[in-house]
Amino acid sequence: MGLGRECEQLQLTTTSTIIPGHTNPIASIKAELNSYFNGSSKEFKTPFHPLGSSFQNLVWSELMRIPYGQTRSYADQARAIGKQTAYRAVANANGANQIAIVIPCHRIINSNGNLGGYSGGVNRKKWLIWHENNNLF
Repeated sequence: MGLGRECEQLQLTTTSTIIPGHTNPIASIKAELNSYFNGSSKEFKTPFHPLGSSFQNLVWSELMRIPYGQTRSYADQARAIGKQTAYRAVANANGANQIAIVIPCHRIINSNGNLGGYSGGVNRKKWLIWHENNNLF
């Protein structure tokens, strides 16, 4: 889904209007993302409220518990939330994550070690995993 469609969907979901501009939370997350990409920080503290079902929010909360520089399989993630057979539903929830990097869905890989899918593209997922592994401190 493109950014324009994402914004339309967000406006419908929240019955709000999205207007351009800068806010303190946007400035905060921008600074945190810059620190993440330059390798000087590995965590995000800007408050946010992801919009998803209770299952999606459960999956996303567990994603944020995966340590920086580590990966888990979809099956591991399903077990971690107490839903051992729900690895496909976990994969779908990961795909619905609209706050990539902050909610680190790139840390989920296939059980066989292959990267699996990523809404930003597999090459970006590969780079993000590489970036984290090369910036452990």
